[in-house]
Amino acid sequence: MSSQTTSQWYLLYCKPRQELRAQQHLANQGFHSFVPQITLQKLRANRWCQVTEPLFPRYLFLHLPAGQELNMRAIRATRGITDFVRFGLQLATVPQQLVAQLTAQQITLKQQLPEAGFKPGEAVNILTGPFAGLQAVFNTTDGDKRSVILVSLLGQWVASSFDNGQLAPKKPTSDA
Repeated sequence: MSSQTTSQWYLLYCKPRQELRAQQHLANQGFHSFVPQITLQKLRANRWCQVTEPLFPRYLFLHLPAGQELNMRAIRATRGITDFVRFGLQLATVPQQLVAQLTAQQITLKQQLPEAGFKPGEAVNILTGPFAGLQAVFNTTDGDKRSVILVSLLGQWVASSFDNGQLAPKKPTSDA
């Protein structure tokens, strides 16, 4: 209910799993808000899948430009919003540098391309586990997150299944 001289970021507390709904309804009212998100690998129905969820569950950052009136009643009545985060009677504010850093990190994570799959016959490095450092060749995929590779053991090629996180493309060595 007060006008301010500098732009400010406020912290809002949302209803469970309603952060994106609240963000959309705030945008419909002309407010700018930010919900940092993270993409994780989760097991759902016995399958690993990528899930994007809020980095800070139940929290949302609300930006009010300089001179804009803080209409707490309208914001608190927004679908998905529970209330402002407060410390006593003081509303919680978030430093602009933190929001800028989170925004930049969010953009960087979205620009990273997903890891390309291996091609049959491609040399790979085994990064972890008891076979780390052995010579191996990619053979085929084994589901979404595993691959069958051929490992050289005692002069023979043995097929074995590995988690894709344990494998990396073999980098060509430069003999200079």
